[in-house]
Amino acid sequence: MNRKFLLLLLLFTLSFQASRANQLSPTARISLLTCEPGNEIYSYFGHTALRVHDPGKKIDLVFNYGVFSFDAPNFVYRFAKGETDYMLAVQYFSDFMQEYIYYKRSVYEQEINLTPDERQHLFDLLVKNAKPENRVYRYNFFFDNCATRIRDRVEEVLNNKIIWAKEKEKPVTFRDLLDRYVPGNTWSGLGIKLALGVPADKNITYYQKMFLPDYVSKDFGEAKVPRDSVDVPLCLPRTTIYEAPPKKFKAELWSPVNIILALFVLVLVITVWQYRKKKAGIWLDFIIYLAFGVAGLVLAFLTFVSTHPATGWNLNLIWALPTHFLFAFVLLVKPLRNKLKGYHWFTAGLLVLFLVSMPLLPQTFHWLVIPLSLILLLRSGKHVLEDIRLRKNK
Repeated sequence: MNRKFLLLLLLFTLSFQASRANQLSPTARISLLTCEPGNEIYSYFGHTALRVHDPGKKIDLVFNYGVFSFDAPNFVYRFAKGETDYMLAVQYFSDFMQEYIYYKRSVYEQEINLTPDERQHLFDLLVKNAKPENRVYRYNFFFDNCATRIRDRVEEVLNNKIIWAKEKEKPVTFRDLLDRYVPGNTWSGLGIKLALGVPADKNITYYQKMFLPDYVSKDFGEAKVPRDSVDVPLCLPRTTIYEAPPKKFKAELWSPVNIILALFVLVLVITVWQYRKKKAGIWLDFIIYLAFGVAGLVLAFLTFVSTHPATGWNLNLIWALPTHFLFAFVLLVKPLRNKLKGYHWFTAGLLVLFLVSMPLLPQTFHWLVIPLSLILLLRSGKHVLEDIRLRKNK
């Protein structure tokens, strides 16, 4: 978190302690800022903020509900568990824009059609939210984030009288929307898609889509608000503050597609050779079962411990069983190895059943799950075939 944010927030809060010191002038305007997605995992989905611009009072501030600190204790663990705290910070508009220009992320503005009293009410509400005792909130990616907080504040000021446009798209799920933003051929993107469980495949409402900044911008632009028995647009037409240059696509040699498909081919060749030569290949089994077991432990944590609403009941646990982690170490103990051959049979059977039934399951899977499952099936299937061959020779 930038220390300048905190210093400005402190000064800003102290400067508005007087009862009418925060009175906006007639020239004040409040607008919605929408920033396009970035390359970092926390910026994949874009960003939303509110700008308060009052030339008469020389105010040009951005109220930003999307500030967090990587330095917070146990940040990664708390983020995975769904216990991340975000805060409302106040920035000078010029500082806000410098960041997005530096990272080459376009910024768009929509002035919200508010009366002077409504602008004042919204500004007072933002000032109150920015106080130290109010600024921190428990972040929830789908239901309480930088985009939904701004929507909720505007609705509160307008007494929930916003008339949202009717749904025009066919029904979509959280997963459908995330797929439009998360790059599938990056390791972070693959991790996000594997982490989503059955809840992510449920159809969502028009209103729920506004967890994404682009949908807040779109829906604010199409919404209306009643004024003297006439419905008027909630926002003025969107304008461009900064247009970033087109992004260039870079093919990554170490992308998930290249690595996983290469591993599949490598494991296939080694497994066929070992089966024909009657080689055990215990260390390869250990590495693969261990890797799948670690993945299973992570998915199990997200499914059964985390409070993230979309990571529950993750059917990727069928192929990434947490028990693979323990079995990997059992394989290294020779006296136990032959006593647990049934685990290979169980794993192979479960993987075959999973691959055959994938289209019927209530969860959408990343296509790389297929070669991943086949990698483990090659190793477990090899042991099954060896067991069958041994029994025939007896």
